[in-house]
Amino acid sequence: MLTLATLAGGIVLLYILKLRRVKVPISSTLLWDRSVQDFKANAPWQKLRRNLLMILQILALLLLVFALARPFIFGTALTGGRTVMLIDTSASMLTSDVRPDRLGQAIDAAGTLVADFKSNDEGMVIAAGPTPRILASFTKDKAELLAALRRARDEAGGETNLDAALGLVATLSEGTATRVVIFSDGAVPDLSPVAVGDLRIDFYPLGESGENLAIVNAGARQNPFTDEFELFVALHNYYGEPETVDLTLNVDDDVIDVRTVELNAGQRSEVVLTSLPYIDAPINVTIDQDDPLLEDNSAYIVMQRQMRYKVALCTQGQSILLRQLLESMDQIELYTYEDGALVTKLAREEGAPPPRIDVWIVEGDAPSGIDPTASYLFIDTLNHPFLPVVPGTLAQEDYSADPPVIPTVVGLDRGHPVLRYTRFTDVRPKAMRRTQLQPWGRVLVDASEGPLLVEGSLEGQRTLYLAFDLYDSAFPLSRSFPIFMANAISYLGQSSAGLLGLSAAAGSRVDLIAPLEATRVEVTNPRGDTIGIDLGTRDFTLSGTTEVGVYHLAYYDAGGDVIQEQDLPVSLVNDDESNVAPAGTIRIQGVEEALAGGLNAEEIVGRREVRTNLEFFTWLIGIVLLIMGIEWYLYHTRAL
Repeated sequence: MLTLATLAGGIVLLYILKLRRVKVPISSTLLWDRSVQDFKANAPWQKLRRNLLMILQILALLLLVFALARPFIFGTALTGGRTVMLIDTSASMLTSDVRPDRLGQAIDAAGTLVADFKSNDEGMVIAAGPTPRILASFTKDKAELLAALRRARDEAGGETNLDAALGLVATLSEGTATRVVIFSDGAVPDLSPVAVGDLRIDFYPLGESGENLAIVNAGARQNPFTDEFELFVALHNYYGEPETVDLTLNVDDDVIDVRTVELNAGQRSEVVLTSLPYIDAPINVTIDQDDPLLEDNSAYIVMQRQMRYKVALCTQGQSILLRQLLESMDQIELYTYEDGALVTKLAREEGAPPPRIDVWIVEGDAPSGIDPTASYLFIDTLNHPFLPVVPGTLAQEDYSADPPVIPTVVGLDRGHPVLRYTRFTDVRPKAMRRTQLQPWGRVLVDASEGPLLVEGSLEGQRTLYLAFDLYDSAFPLSRSFPIFMANAISYLGQSSAGLLGLSAAAGSRVDLIAPLEATRVEVTNPRGDTIGIDLGTRDFTLSGTTEVGVYHLAYYDAGGDVIQEQDLPVSLVNDDESNVAPAGTIRIQGVEEALAGGLNAEEIVGRREVRTNLEFFTWLIGIVLLIMGIEWYLYHTRAL
């Protein structure tokens, strides 16, 4: 557009080219001098005389051309289009190295940007915690946006998942020009390039100091040969100098132990307490350190005894390998289901009621019990009311087929506890059952012919389904088989025994199972606020556990009577969140590899003043109109 400025030469030519004159008789020579001057001004190639009208016209043209080029300056106001404000609500944002804390500073900075919005600008507020939450949808109402920003503090705690938040923004703003402003201390994992996509992202960095002393891990383990326990607590000193703290253990406000711990600068150290008796209440561990982040100065430990689960094996044949493996496992009490009755090697007392089974293992279509309170492991079963799949035809290994049928593992959920320390590539089934998932089923291991291992969760009942015959594969002979069976029985048994949700990490979603008769649960958080949840099924998820402390759950039956109560201790114990050193950039995955390869790489650099393009072409057009008005007035009044 700036090349249009050459049109100014045309205006100059109009003033130096001679015009064709018309002869007109005049009655007096008094006007002769002025006519000669006008003639000379239009004689070609004469010296150009100074003319105010020409200067005004050239100035108006240049300003108009400049306006068409859409000039802008970098500013701090977010104007034009739509703006999404992502507020990092992780625990590290509660660090008080700035006033009132990093989260408060983020809310204030975002509020300043909202105040700069023009009349047509829209904004959205998202709390970027473990699960992103929309606090305000796109709106032009500044009061609504400011109120949403204030509500961000209610979401503070736990970790942040910026990838999920950016994915939500990409979905909501698809097809529109949207700016994203991340208010964070930068203590976040590297972003996924897929999540970043084509979004225009600005990063507003917060925080000044990385000093902190934290409990970064805590737990208990039982001695396998005795009923005694060991407690371990990991501390990390993020200060630049040595620190000495007192580590105190409390149970129901009673002090059971105090240890003095000395930590060098930057040191991580573990404190181990041995030969402790079983304690059935949460143990509160605290340090007496007045540092910028108080949330990681306390943690809770729950002692969990090694459980013995009652397991019923239902087979059509001998199933010798599976039976021998189960009989060798110390953590289970094995029963077999024969002729509609449970049989065990240990004789029960006469008249004793039948045992309550935790896990049923059903091989093929062997007869089994129907128990909605127990968990089930199905092995190539075709008919059972609790199956998480609809079984179909059998896919036999056939290399001569077109295309060849070769059951092969193509994907698996490595983070699932059932698959921990296992290698399903060792399975190599010669045949597998093609299945369709029930609505409550989820694939854990996927194969070329369909799901190979499926998890089901329906109304508090957990099930696992193996889509192949054990003895038509290499699985029973692999090292992964006993590990898988131990993992599966533990995972299923915890559900049946009601051991889910003994403790939780701050900000996590906690899976819980209510008693069979429960229709409602009331949850009281550490501040004393109570919320009620109506239960449609036994299994439910508790979210909003961002505050460190003990959450109390009370289960009610249809008559309104309390049938069970449960305490859920929540701790931060997160090394990433306790390392509160602020970062000036947010990195994107693959940056280091790209730099090492000599390629251009990007990272989001933090700026305290979020830069945006402030266009001012409308003001230039207004000035052009003013100049043209002045030129018109001077020409017609002949004031020159």
